[in-house]
Amino acid sequence: MQKRGWVGMRAYHDQALIDEFQRRGLDVSPVYDGKAISFAHPVRYDIQGNKLVIVS
Repeated sequence: MQKRGWVGMRAYHDQALIDEFQRRGLDVSPVYDGKAISFAHPVRYDIQGNKLVIVS
């Protein structure tokens, strides 16, 4: 038996996080293209640019 609850709840959390970032005017383009959210790479908040930046 597979448990899929965690994946579904994570998706709701990620979307709520992106919605709140956008509401606050943050540039979320490194993790969100308008359709899909990806946290495949670590990001940090750049306070001067008010945006998320991929950590290299």
